[in-house]
Amino acid sequence: MPWSDEKLKQVIAQYTPVLHLHHKERYLPCSVEWYLERSQLWHVDALDEKMPTKRTLVLDKGRVNVKDLLEVQVKYPQWQLHLEIQPPARSGMPQSELNKVPLYVAVKEVMTKEGTVEAIEIDYCTFYAYNGPYTVGCSPLGLGVKAGAHDGDWEHFTVRLDAAAANMVGCYYNAHRPQDGQWLPADKMPTTATGQPIAFVALGAHGLYTGPGVHRRAWCAVNEHCSKKGPVWSSQHCIMMEPVKQVPSRGTNLQQAFNSAATAAPVTGPAVQVDLGTVDWLQYGGNFGSIGSPHTQNFWYDKAEHPVSRTWFQRVFWHCTPPTESLLAE
Repeated sequence: MPWSDEKLKQVIAQYTPVLHLHHKERYLPCSVEWYLERSQLWHVDALDEKMPTKRTLVLDKGRVNVKDLLEVQVKYPQWQLHLEIQPPARSGMPQSELNKVPLYVAVKEVMTKEGTVEAIEIDYCTFYAYNGPYTVGCSPLGLGVKAGAHDGDWEHFTVRLDAAAANMVGCYYNAHRPQDGQWLPADKMPTTATGQPIAFVALGAHGLYTGPGVHRRAWCAVNEHCSKKGPVWSSQHCIMMEPVKQVPSRGTNLQQAFNSAATAAPVTGPAVQVDLGTVDWLQYGGNFGSIGSPHTQNFWYDKAEHPVSRTWFQRVFWHCTPPTESLLAE
C-alpha cells in the first residue's frame, strides 16, 4: 500500500459519500450490531425441491452476538445459517441517529499485469435491515404488483483514486449488483463543498444513482425512484472490514480519459471517524436475511470494480445482457 495508515484514514474520510434518501423511505440503514441484536439465527435446510424447507431455531432474539454466531458456525460448518430480523425492526435505526450509522469500507489496490498499482478503489458499503418491495408494472395507474422484498440489504458505492496523488478519478454508482451500475468521471461528479461525492438512494431497494427522479429499468416495468427532498445520510463513521487487498485490474478507460479532470482533495475534509483493522462479523459465512455477507458476494467484493457502465438504453432494454466485461466501458 503506497499510503500510511494516517493518510488512508484521511482519504477514506475525505471521500465518504453523502447519500440522499427518498422522502418516502420507510426502511432506513442500520449497523450490523444493531441488526444482530434484533435477529434470530436459524438453520435452514432445504431437504428436497418438492418438500417444504426445514427450519431450526439456533439462537433466539437477544442471544445473537458475534461471538456466539461464530461459535455456532465453527461447531456446525455444514449448516446453512440465516439471520432473520424481527419484523418491527425492519424500519432500521431511527432517523435521528442516521449520521451515526456506519459505512463499511473495503480498500483495494488495483494491480496491472506488470505489477504496478493502477489505482486505489474504496468500496463504501451500506447495510439495511430490509429491502422493500418493487412495484412491477404500471405503478402510476395503481396496477402494479409488489415483489422483491427481503430481509438484509447490502449496497456499495465505489470511489476510484489515483494512487500517487489520491485524487478522485471517478465513482461507480452500484445498483442491483452490476446490472444497472454507472461510472461518473470526476469532472461530472456531484460533490459537497468539502469534496465528498453525492449519491441518491432508490426508494425501498436502496440502489445508488447519480441524481433524483425516475430511473427506468427492465422495459420500464421495474423503475426506481430517487429524491432530493428526503433525509441526508452524511455518516460520521467509516469502519474498514479488513486490511487493504490487492486485486487484478479488470480494465478501464476512465483513468486515461479523465486523468486531467481528477479532483484533488481539499485541505479541510469532513469530520468522519475512520476505524482501520478487521471486523469479526466478516467471518460469518451465512446470510443476513436473504443476502450473504459482503465477502461472500464474489461478483464485486474480491475484485476491482467492473468497468461496465450501463447506459439508459441498456438498463431499460438490455437488462438481461451479461453485466461483465462483455460490454465496453464508457
